[in-house]
Amino acid sequence: MTPDRPHRPERPDSAAAPDLRTLRIVHRAMRAETRRLAALAAEQGDLPFPPEREAALRRHLGHLLAEVHGHHTKEDTVLWPVIAAAAGAAIDLGPLTDDHNAIEPCLAAVRDGRGVARAKALADLRDLLDEHITDEEATVFPVVRRYVTAADWKRCEQRMARGASLAQLRWTLPYLASHCAPDDLAVLTAQAGPVFRLLLRLTRPSYERLQRAVYGAG
Repeated sequence: MTPDRPHRPERPDSAAAPDLRTLRIVHRAMRAETRRLAALAAEQGDLPFPPEREAALRRHLGHLLAEVHGHHTKEDTVLWPVIAAAAGAAIDLGPLTDDHNAIEPCLAAVRDGRGVARAKALADLRDLLDEHITDEEATVFPVVRRYVTAADWKRCEQRMARGASLAQLRWTLPYLASHCAPDDLAVLTAQAGPVFRLLLRLTRPSYERLQRAVYGAG
């Protein structure tokens, strides 16, 4: 606990609590998709994929790696400052930023690897993300609920949603939706409105084709 950062006043009980649903979905999607890819790569071992499947796999991996990198960058630059300002010495976010820095070389190893080297890098990424996200949710979520206002949290979510390329967005929307529980997806689509529903309907077919190309029809 840093002595020159005092505790801040807690959020009043009467104030609306932040809704952490979207962040939970993002975390769930990263972990689940990395696990699935790690299992695929481990099963394949050092046997090469057919060229078309390798191309699809690299395209899918590229989007996932960009998603992980972008999420961690926005946590460091957008989310952490707001939490630190609200909670003061109640939380030390340094270890989580250290985790982000440790994950970066693993992303590069996945991107550049082939065969067993890629399988090992994906297994390492899976394990690092599992440990990091477990720690983050145990450390950050209670502090956010205690100190951060719903309005500040919403502004953070809006800022974190900016900046994605159209190509990345066309992948990210159906990717996140595919990892939503039905009730979560119903809430998100209701909150986001008809434009989100239209975009999701338009982007799902290409995402599902990519999934079949990577993982097979089954």
